Amino acid sequence: MVVRAIALSIALLIGLGTIIPLATDMAEAGPKKSRRYKKKQKKYKKYSKRWWRQYRANLRRKKALQARRRNMRLRQLRLARLRSNDTAKPQPTVAKTKPVEEKAPSLLPSGEAAPSGWKRSQASGSELQFSVDGGNGSAAISVVGPAMGESVDAGRTRAVGGVPTTSLRREVINRMVRENGWVVNDYQKEIGGKSVYVVVAQSQGTGGRVNSRMFYFTEVNGRIYSVATNSQTDSAERIAEESEKVIYSLQGRSRPIQAAVREE
Repeated sequence: MVVRAIALSIALLIGLGTIIPLATDMAEAGPKKSRRYKKKQKKYKKYSKRWWRQYRANLRRKKALQARRRNMRLRQLRLARLRSNDTAKPQPTVAKTKPVEEKAPSLLPSGEAAPSGWKRSQASGSELQFSVDGGNGSAAISVVGPAMGESVDAGRTRAVGGVPTTSLRREVINRMVRENGWVVNDYQKEIGGKSVYVVVAQSQGTGGRVNSRMFYFTEVNGRIYSVATNSQTDSAERIAEESEKVIYSLQGRSRPIQAAVREE
């Protein structure tokens, strides 16, 4: 019995001495080794069909890898060249731009100077816009279209350049509907010896005030011109006189000293 107990004790000591190092090696404190498994290519008989197929596939992979490396290198060289060129170029000086009002003179389509309170703002293919009354109003000179005949003002037959005034009035009404306005009156008067059709309208301005809108239509050299103004009511009479000056300029006539009397 004693011999058997001694043998078992020795066996347990040997077993513990073997298990403890193994457990320590697998623990977190022990060194970790990661193995990378590389896919092994199958080996074929040299110069066989499969061997040649594998050989050509390896060549294609190597060429593709070399091409990618060349392209990446070329991109790096181009970027470095562009950066060096940008740093070598002198920085452009920013020129101070003048406002439109100072760069372009306030001229009318006839070439004459616009009224003193009219400052040029924008221009398009068929419309020339001005800022009037110190920026509180606007004016626009545009070509409505070609004349279709003579201007007539007799009875119910009224036309400007062959275009009925009812058609011109309808255009103003449609515009006022879009701009939250309404037509007040329309009439024809003579300016510079030619019949001019005038439409008086109003629209809602900022702050609840009412703006005065005037539309003049006249025929000049086979075209029907429109002079439209938008101003405050207290300066409407002065803007109307300046608009008539523009009409005189479009007709190629000099305005008389006395202002034309407005006809209602």
